Amino acid sequence: MEPAALQALADHQAIVDTIVRWASALDAKDWGAARACFTDEVETDYADLRGTGSERLSADAFVELRRNALERLTTHHMSTNHVVTLDGDRATCASAMLIHRLDPGRERDNTFDTLAHYTHVLVRTPHGWRITRVRQAVAWNRGNAAIHAGAVGAR
Repeated sequence: MEPAALQALADHQAIVDTIVRWASALDAKDWGAARACFTDEVETDYADLRGTGSERLSADAFVELRRNALERLTTHHMSTNHVVTLDGDRATCASAMLIHRLDPGRERDNTFDTLAHYTHVLVRTPHGWRITRVRQAVAWNRGNAAIHAGAVGAR
């Protein structure tokens, strides 16, 4: 196998690993590990879930938003169907994510699930591949949106 093909395979795996590490960090409530998946600034587009447009913010602020929305919930993010497109030191990863959220403080109506299609843009840095843009397109939501502070129905 040619060195360029081997590098492409290694990059592909490193990119998927970055996306999976981010999802796993959210479930583990490991905010430092979540932050390590991003460049210092990140562009986000969660319009389908939040009812807002895209925004550019620091990765620290983005992770803090995630912490505020998810910390009291039990979550499980399943990231699948990764399609990676490499372009030198830049890449796009399209994937599907099924997100289960449970509010253990509620006896009833305590779940909110989302199936979303994600587009992550990543860049190669001296520390590996990092996410610089996140776009979430919601396919469906099910359950009580009020348990998730980041969802439109929670406002």
